[in-house]
Amino acid sequence: MGLQILGWSLLVIGGIISFWGVFEFPMNQWLGLEFLSFAVSGIVLIAGGLAILKSPAVLIIAAILIAALLLVLYTWQAPIDFGASLITYVIIAALAIWLISLFHK
Repeated sequence: MGLQILGWSLLVIGGIISFWGVFEFPMNQWLGLEFLSFAVSGIVLIAGGLAILKSPAVLIIAAILIAALLLVLYTWQAPIDFGASLITYVIIAALAIWLISLFHK
């Protein structure tokens, strides 16, 4: 019962954060770092909520992939060196593959 409450809370809070970012920034700023921080935070919470609720693996894997793609986009927009961004891409890909392997049955 307690884990279900936590899972649903994470889903709701993730949705609120994502929608807050959509309403806070106009559409032409959706590739900016400010909006992407809202989007990444929201989708990570949604993916965690789906995992806690033991949703179908397809939904969890889709949320993980969306979070990974948004993190790559966030890193691409961030003002960091090329080498550091490549290392970050490898870490994001490895983390996404590992998490997907946990839920792929």
